[in-house]
Amino acid sequence: MDLYLVRHPETSAPKGTCYGRVDFPLLNPAIETAKQTINDLPNQIPLMIVSPAPRAQALAKELSFLHLEKNSIHPELQIEERVQEMDFGDWDGKLWDSIPKKETLAWMKDFVNQKTPNGEAFTDVIERTNAFLKDWGKEGIKRKEEEEKRKSPIDQLIIVCHSGSIRAILCQLQNLEYKDAFQAKIDFGSVHKVKLEY
Repeated sequence: MDLYLVRHPETSAPKGTCYGRVDFPLLNPAIETAKQTINDLPNQIPLMIVSPAPRAQALAKELSFLHLEKNSIHPELQIEERVQEMDFGDWDGKLWDSIPKKETLAWMKDFVNQKTPNGEAFTDVIERTNAFLKDWGKEGIKRKEEEEKRKSPIDQLIIVCHSGSIRAILCQLQNLEYKDAFQAKIDFGSVHKVKLEY
């Protein structure tokens, strides 16, 4: 299966803000990002998986309408909790500079395993996205259900989500070291095509 991982549009969050589950309004209308992104996606999209975050849903809805105009197919949008952004807990929505240095320094030394206060570690994101991937693998429950419902194979899947969940999926499918996950560039509205082979 080909996976197309799409990051949500840029938000109006002030520069230097730590945000994951907190949602800021989009900087520009989602249609602007959708028009740039649609050409990097396949022509036949029966289904789009979308994070519950409004910033991801806004882009998915615009992509769905553009796809309908272009290909006369209106993809179904399915909300998927497991592709949400990392939960930064008590830090969410705060400026990084306003968070006590003793907390952030300890976390940055081992962000892979260290949870943020009342939040997640990167391994938590890895765990939930990996469970999601397993459900859509060759023998996955979700894949079988959807193929049975549609009476046709699903070999392409669009996932509109976040940089954290995209990085976690790339780690799993490209055998990247977890500690190196944040070296990859994941721009707003960018599309990352990978193969799900298990």
